[in-house]
Amino acid sequence: MRTIILTIAFISSLAPVFGQTGTAKLKISHLTGDFYVYTTYNTYEASQVPANGMYLVTHNGVVLFDTPWDTTQFQPLLDSIRSKHDKTVVLCFATHWHSDKTAGLEYYRQQGIKTYTTVLTDELSKKNQKKRAEFLMAGDTVFTAGQYSLKPITPGKVIPRTIS
Repeated sequence: MRTIILTIAFISSLAPVFGQTGTAKLKISHLTGDFYVYTTYNTYEASQVPANGMYLVTHNGVVLFDTPWDTTQFQPLLDSIRSKHDKTVVLCFATHWHSDKTAGLEYYRQQGIKTYTTVLTDELSKKNQKKRAEFLMAGDTVFTAGQYSLKPITPGKVIPRTIS
């Protein structure tokens, strides 16, 4: 009897160790219409930190805004999009130079996805030794993706003006 109780106690003590599933590495949520938000995680200053990105499902494929931060989630994101929408990613835009937005640019380019960013983001990516997009876009660039026309708002020179 004592052996059975000790065995049960030992197995029960292992449950918290082996029974934990932890935080999902990739979460996808519907935002509105054809827009979805995805979240990946990475460690920053000894804490797990989420990073959000977004994608747009079009008739001709998916447009990705930013890349996963967690390098193990580059392909799972593509696979999840393919499984959920039966579409492939055709364009990827990095919104700024931090790794939570640019880490997957090189990987996605190697997968045949056209990657874009602004000149300023590219300069900062280069300066900070982050991944860089294949193509640069100017402020007047308009992209057509399926039924959508996209005109990225790019940072530029601030011109002061007087308000009367």
